[in-house]
Amino acid sequence: MYLPDCVASHLGAWAMYPSRLRELVQMAKAKVLPTREAQAAEQRVSGGVPIDIQKGGVAVISVAGVMMKGWSKFEGTVSTAAVRRSIRQASSDDEVESILLRISSPGGFVDGTADLADDVAAAAQRKPVEAYIEDIGASAAYWVASQARKVYAGRTALVGSIGTYQVLWDESKRFEADGIQVHVISTGALKGAGTPGTEVTPEVLAYERRLVEALNDHFLAGVRAGRRLTPKQLDAVSTGEVWPAGEAQALGLIDGVRSIDDVLSGLAAGGGMRG
Repeated sequence: MYLPDCVASHLGAWAMYPSRLRELVQMAKAKVLPTREAQAAEQRVSGGVPIDIQKGGVAVISVAGVMMKGWSKFEGTVSTAAVRRSIRQASSDDEVESILLRISSPGGFVDGTADLADDVAAAAQRKPVEAYIEDIGASAAYWVASQARKVYAGRTALVGSIGTYQVLWDESKRFEADGIQVHVISTGALKGAGTPGTEVTPEVLAYERRLVEALNDHFLAGVRAGRRLTPKQLDAVSTGEVWPAGEAQALGLIDGVRSIDDVLSGLAAGGGMRG
């Protein structure tokens, strides 16, 4: 598969709702990914995402789109590094009484997610931090949301997709059919594994599985600690499924099904809604 440089630089382990990743891959292969140069340039200059200060000193910070660690020129992405800067800024601002993460994201790249989740947890130690899942809070986006003191969702929101995955393409047969032979000269048995045109062997698959499982352990530990789940509860929700908000509440993934206006009002009233 041949991808534009910006997409190719993000390949690796993903914590993302699979259908959204498939859409991105197909768009990249067709070279029809839209751009948002102006917005990307603004984020590079400001270093963060916008902070919307509302009534009662509630700082609203949006996590919208596919999560990437760095900036991307492609529309529908958000930099976790930029979100981190905004959260730290709001956390240290004396005029900010509370923080609301407004989430609408299918998740994204593993890199940078743990750091963002840690910043959310740290901010929640200083002042009330709540997360609101507006349309979808899946995978890496849910990992981040789970570190807030409270998590709410709109009634039609989808929540969950807890898990990590990697996708490998074995193009060796196609290369062979085209008369192309690939030689990888490396210093180790797995160095260069996955090079386009080489066979994805059982050893390579086992190696990649170890990496995915190791990364996923951090994901599960974060969700378990943030949501105070028992091992049994964690097992029930770490299947990769997403659930409508009502079911997500019953599973312990969110604290309630509410409108964003209700959640904002609760925070503005002093510390957020409970129950």
